[in-house]
Amino acid sequence: MKHAFTTIFALALLPAVADMAAAAPAGHPLRDPFARPAPAASASTQVEEAPPAPLRLRALILNGAHSLANIDGDVLSAGDRGAGYTVLRIDARGALVVRNGRQQLLVMSDPGQARPQTKDSE
Repeated sequence: MKHAFTTIFALALLPAVADMAAAAPAGHPLRDPFARPAPAASASTQVEEAPPAPLRLRALILNGAHSLANIDGDVLSAGDRGAGYTVLRIDARGALVVRNGRQQLLVMSDPGQARPQTKDSE
């Protein structure tokens, strides 16, 4: 009985749905009310990359051609590649690296500046 009532009810609504479809403007078809809206188009669709974080030279071990540099925790020698950069040279002045096509000389910072302040040192 339920099935028959549902079928009759659906057939009774069919002309009303057809009239609604016919009444819709030609360029605006009926839309799904549960569909998610399309994302809004922005003027600039390109995402600009943030500049890379500055590299920090933490330590140097000078031993001629076998010199090492600690750059952001990575111990590298001349010719080694780090995260987005290549070490070109290591000498007493610091470590020369190339990143994004630009050369940069990393030098040791003043040890007093690198040490964080603690309550005991005040």
